Amino acid sequence: MQRDIEYFDQIWQKDKDYKEGHNGVSPASWDKRAEGFNRNVSDERMDKIVELLLEKKMLQENSIVLDIGCGPGKFVREFAKRAQNVVGVDISSKMLHYAQENVVAQGLGNAEFRELDWEKADLSALNWKKKFSLVTGIMSPAFLNRQGLEKMLEASHEYGLICHFVERQDSISDELKKHVLGREKIDKYGNKGLYCSFNILWLYEIFPEIIYFNLDKETNQSIEEAYRNYTSRFEMKTDLTEAQKTEIMDYLKKKAENGVIKEKTKSKIACIYWRKK
Repeated sequence: MQRDIEYFDQIWQKDKDYKEGHNGVSPASWDKRAEGFNRNVSDERMDKIVELLLEKKMLQENSIVLDIGCGPGKFVREFAKRAQNVVGVDISSKMLHYAQENVVAQGLGNAEFRELDWEKADLSALNWKKKFSLVTGIMSPAFLNRQGLEKMLEASHEYGLICHFVERQDSISDELKKHVLGREKIDKYGNKGLYCSFNILWLYEIFPEIIYFNLDKETNQSIEEAYRNYTSRFEMKTDLTEAQKTEIMDYLKKKAENGVIKEKTKSKIACIYWRKK
């Protein structure tokens, strides 16, 4: 069994979206995107995931929840409306600033946040081993390897949930990657980490289940806001030259309608969920 687990771990390592040592895992890079993430309103994705947790009785009044890579705390806020206590962790202090504002605005006193790199988290020092009834990682880049998943299992005494894109088409972003960065999508099925997680959990005899959501979304941004979002997103994976930044701005100006960039996104999200024996 150990050999099989190591096999999937190796596949996972080869498929990292945010390369080790690059900007993608730095707090500063996520700080740059915090305002845009916070501005995004609640969407169908959030409703479907919360509905799943309620339907499977993974989220209840007595639940103690940990959300890893919580960003601006939108899911923490929704969990806190229904659970006993919720903890959100993220590496970005700016994301956590917005997260705190969002729960305070709802008058929720049962949510707290910590600035924490999950990869480096010491569960023993935090007294978090088997502390939580539910641990979630929703669209989170915090799980870079098998160790991140295993740490998630250590923190939970009952339930776990991981969600991520398995397919995604962005009308503007995909064109920019192709024409400015010269990149086609490496893997249109998105996230092999999810695939590896499922198989590793299976090999641990946890026997996870999986569900898929198909979502369509349209977002509107000013040219300046779109430029900030796309450049910061691309810089998490590569270094942009000044010429490339100029090309991005020129492309956005051509695509704008009355100064507004409209992006249509079609995606398939997979959620893996499980209950420990």
